[in-house]
Amino acid sequence: MDIRPLGLFHPGALTLNMAVPVFVKLTVTDGAPPGFVEHQLAGGEIRRIGPHEATRDLTAAVCFHFRPEGGLRVKVSSQAPIGSGLGGSSSYGIALARATAAVCAISLENEYLVRLIQDLEARVLAAPTGCQDHWGAVTGGVLALHIEPGRDRLERLDIDLEWLSARFTLFFTGITHHSGMVNWQVFRRRMEGHPETTEALEQIAAAAGLCRSALLRGVDEDVATALCSEWAARKRLAPEVCPSELQDIEKAALAAGGLAFKACGAGGGGSVLVWHEPTRSDAVRAALRAVAPSGMLFPTGVADSGCSMKT
Repeated sequence: MDIRPLGLFHPGALTLNMAVPVFVKLTVTDGAPPGFVEHQLAGGEIRRIGPHEATRDLTAAVCFHFRPEGGLRVKVSSQAPIGSGLGGSSSYGIALARATAAVCAISLENEYLVRLIQDLEARVLAAPTGCQDHWGAVTGGVLALHIEPGRDRLERLDIDLEWLSARFTLFFTGITHHSGMVNWQVFRRRMEGHPETTEALEQIAAAAGLCRSALLRGVDEDVATALCSEWAARKRLAPEVCPSELQDIEKAALAAGGLAFKACGAGGGGSVLVWHEPTRSDAVRAALRAVAPSGMLFPTGVADSGCSMKT
């Protein structure tokens, strides 16, 4: 819904976003040869990239935006798994832009930072992009992004984070996905007025509103109902949203006591969220590991602060 103008077609639409403790850590310094950027990946591999790659590589896009003449070194220590559906590229872009701007002695307002990385990602992906992942990386916490004419209004939800953290499990299925392509299918169908896509997006908008209310009231059952409604609607958007492997993971999670299940982001793989009673946490996690042994459990909790820097 945060991919404009989709949300505007559904008045009152909002997107809920929860920042989780899966961090991007990187360092930006001077020292690369003029005209190039040296990008050291978390695994140690070093790539030398030039400005001609700025339309297909996010590191090049960000670095050459701030320093057209190059000469920067980027060393990545950690980041979310590629294709995990956790907004990894958006978080990476926010962190990289903050650090690169600091090296170049440029001050960035949050609104400009979000729009900049959103637009650079769209250029690199050659597909429409939203902004909710970027705001989560900038501010942390639990956010409601209200899609309104002229602006996206950000609301930080006052929620007991310990209560929330005890009731969800986040799991990387090991099934990578390409969110841009799934989003493009949905975008095109809605712009063409496809009835089922329109109805599904209307249901997603309603579910987000119900979930916001349930979280603020701290009512477990209503959160589960909203998540189930959202996931049922999202699966109607495109067949790629829930492949057979993801269906098996969903069945295992619900059989172990999960009250609701949904893929994070566009779906198609990546990470999933299971909502459950605190007492069912261990059983749900064991079931997820058993059905998807190549997957990975993420740390439990909510990251209550956004991008930070050391200089």
